[in-house]
Amino acid sequence: MENFGAEKIFVAIFFFFGVMILFMRPPFQLMDEINHFPRAWQISEGIFLSPTMTIREFEGGGDFQSKKIFDLNRAPADAWDDKIYIAEVPVSFLPDAFIVDANHRHYVHAFAADDVKKFLSTPLDADEREPVLIPNTGVYSPLTYFPQAVVAFLGRALNLDAGKIFYLMGLGGLIFVAACVFLSMKFLPEAKQLIFLSAMLPMFLVEAASTSADAVTFGVCFLGTAWLLSLRRSTEKFSRAEIFGLIILSIMLACAKSVYGTILLLYFLIPRERFKNFWTLGAAILFLNLFVSAAWSWLSIKFLGVELYTNYHLGFTETNAAAQKIFLAEHPTKFFVAMINSFVEMPEWYWMNFIGSWGFLWNVTLPMMFYVLYSILLIFFALTNELNFKLGERGLLIFAAAVSTLGFFFVHYLKWSPVGGEFVIGVQGRYFVPLAPMIFFALTFLPPMRHKNLIATAAGVFSGATMLLANFFAFY
Repeated sequence: MENFGAEKIFVAIFFFFGVMILFMRPPFQLMDEINHFPRAWQISEGIFLSPTMTIREFEGGGDFQSKKIFDLNRAPADAWDDKIYIAEVPVSFLPDAFIVDANHRHYVHAFAADDVKKFLSTPLDADEREPVLIPNTGVYSPLTYFPQAVVAFLGRALNLDAGKIFYLMGLGGLIFVAACVFLSMKFLPEAKQLIFLSAMLPMFLVEAASTSADAVTFGVCFLGTAWLLSLRRSTEKFSRAEIFGLIILSIMLACAKSVYGTILLLYFLIPRERFKNFWTLGAAILFLNLFVSAAWSWLSIKFLGVELYTNYHLGFTETNAAAQKIFLAEHPTKFFVAMINSFVEMPEWYWMNFIGSWGFLWNVTLPMMFYVLYSILLIFFALTNELNFKLGERGLLIFAAAVSTLGFFFVHYLKWSPVGGEFVIGVQGRYFVPLAPMIFFALTFLPPMRHKNLIATAAGVFSGATMLLANFFAFY
């Protein structure tokens, strides 16, 4: 396997199971995919800044009929004039068999193969449209959906059926992620088995084979981490291509999810002699990341006059971002207490969602034995990878992951948690997936194992097969 190139076999296994889960998982049966697909579609039409509509206009119905996938009629009176992102989507993409109401119902054991076959042969009628609320994805940058949007554009140009375009969009995301995983293994051959097993996490694989923005986010974070760490191995001067790559990575991380910009801190593990103005370049890359993130936020939120979607719009009035800011200013330690309480009280939830749980409401889970066995495998490969970092380098890896973790807990405490709450609401275990390489790479201290390629191959196939079985029995 080593002579042939184990990474070729690994990426082939990843792609095979990705394609299988793409076509086995019914459309939109992934958390927030009904928000992600419309955003990707409107970007494919050149609409980079999402249109908006007030809750009053949307719930009032206007001159359109909407399935109201997100029903906001429970929003408090003072929120009815808040602007919410929308996307106009061809009705042919929204068959009743797959569309669910996020507030009231979801599907399990409700699908048949005929549902998918019918969707695949549904003609695309681009003129008959209806608005769909995309309250939590309209803020996402166009680059976050680049592969899916390109495929949607091509599918529309070729006049393909709606179902075929939908699945090809997921395939476009999968191809992008597979390329990122393959390059990650090439950049860090010492840890390619660990990278492969991380990519074979059911949570990683199911998101990669979808229209979700997580596909690009996961791929970019894995590739960025591996590439930056690979730059440590040389003392030659930076090439123009490498400097250009740093700029692109900085922008992509800002557009994917700004909270993962801490991956750029790995730049400071690169030998200083590689660039004359090493510290200046590092500061410029970090500044560029922050600037792009802030500029897009201003353009997509402040410029459009949008109120970011929170639990408050669903009628949970104990959640109030403005009041939470005031509370934190007066009680700054309460956030840290809430974050610690969340880790103490909900470790199984984070763990299971990190390894793999999907469905519209995370209602598809794997056998408990799988979670235990795969976790042991991941830890064992993390302890025996061959990167051999120094203590300070390990510290930087952990610090970067910790800052990102602090970031998404803080945002969710503001947006989704009750004012002064004892817990942070809304954080999902899959948010840790892009940070997994940094955390796992920092753990190594044991000698490398024997037959690691064969063990990793068997573990990857075991993960993929278990995921497909769980998906089949859950939905069909």
